[in-house]
Amino acid sequence: MDISSESLLIPILTAVISNNFVFSKAFGVSTMIAAAKNKRLLRGICIGVCYFSVTSSAAAWAVQTRTALTDSAYIPLLYTVIIGSLYAVTLIAARIFFSSKFERMKKYVHISAFNSVVMGTIFLCSRSCTGLREYLTFGICSGVGFSAAALMLSGVYPVIYSKNTPRAFRGFPGVMIFTGIISMAVRGIMGG
Repeated sequence: MDISSESLLIPILTAVISNNFVFSKAFGVSTMIAAAKNKRLLRGICIGVCYFSVTSSAAAWAVQTRTALTDSAYIPLLYTVIIGSLYAVTLIAARIFFSSKFERMKKYVHISAFNSVVMGTIFLCSRSCTGLREYLTFGICSGVGFSAAALMLSGVYPVIYSKNTPRAFRGFPGVMIFTGIISMAVRGIMGG
């Protein structure tokens, strides 16, 4: 079976855009605001969210296939422990291998790990994926989707926080309205 890049592009773009946690459920909006505020933070947070989405999805697959807890009420707690463990290992590895950059990297690790718990990537992934490839694709698309949403917000951030924006819509209310409008547009385009 020959899989062309064109046949993979449409499902991947669909997953990144229509299953975008920021636009479909408003998960991660506060982190996205922090990322959009400062262009230097944006890249680090987006990389961190992608890293935690992919690694936690792979860890979730390993746990899911090796335990009998698949329908347990403890699954959300288990996944939070997975991300917490990845968080600790990542901080230790960053301290050891990037000691000169550790202080700068540390804030990205904190924000990205917390946002991965809030987005619930691995919990949602476990409900719709079965194989490792699906888990990894879901993790990658979740991270890329968050990054796309953060990049979109960074483009309108100056306008949303501008003095020319009516006070009632300035700041967080404007972000929520922007997110809602983009969500409706994405859902309309995707037929959702």
